[in-house]
Amino acid sequence: MVVRRLQPSDAAAYHQVRRHALSDVPQFVGPLAEQEALGGLAQLQSRMGTYEADGVFLFGCFLGEQCAGVAALSRKLNPKYSHKVFLWGLYILPEFRGRAIGRQLMEHLISFARSLPGVRFATLQVTTTNEPARVLHQRFGFVSCGIEPQALCLDGRFYDFELMQMKLTHDAQHEKECR
Repeated sequence: MVVRRLQPSDAAAYHQVRRHALSDVPQFVGPLAEQEALGGLAQLQSRMGTYEADGVFLFGCFLGEQCAGVAALSRKLNPKYSHKVFLWGLYILPEFRGRAIGRQLMEHLISFARSLPGVRFATLQVTTTNEPARVLHQRFGFVSCGIEPQALCLDGRFYDFELMQMKLTHDAQHEKECR
C-alpha cells in the first residue's frame, strides 16, 4: 500500500475513483469532487496541472497499480486564511474498504498539512449521515465546530453538514498569535 501525491499522469485513475464516488454516494461528494467527476478526462488532467499553484493537493492510495482511494487538501492562498487547510474528497472504492486505506490517507494528509509553513489547523465538513467518516475524523482528533442544517439538497432530501476542526500545532508560546 502506497499513499502518494497525484500527478496529471494519474488523471485517469483519479477520474475513475471520483466518478465511482459520485454514483455510489452523491450525498457525500462535495462540489469540486463532483465537478471533477462530471468533467472530461482531458479537462481534469489539465486542471490537475495547475492545482498546486492554487493550493490544492491530491493524494491517492495505491495497491499495486490500482488506485483504491483518494483524498485532497486545499489551502487558501490569501494570507488571512493560510493558517488552515481544508480536507475534502476522501473516498475509498467499495472493494477496498476495511483495509485501513482511509486511515492511511488521513495520516498522510495530516502529515502533509503539518509540513506546510504557518498551517495551524485542519478543517473539514462531513455529511452527518456518513457515520464511518465522522468516526474516522474523530479518531484523528477532529472536533465538531457546529452543524450546518440543510446544507445539501439532493433528490428531494436535505442533508446536514458537520463542520470539524483539528489543531495541528502544539506551540503554546504562539497560541494566540496570528501572523
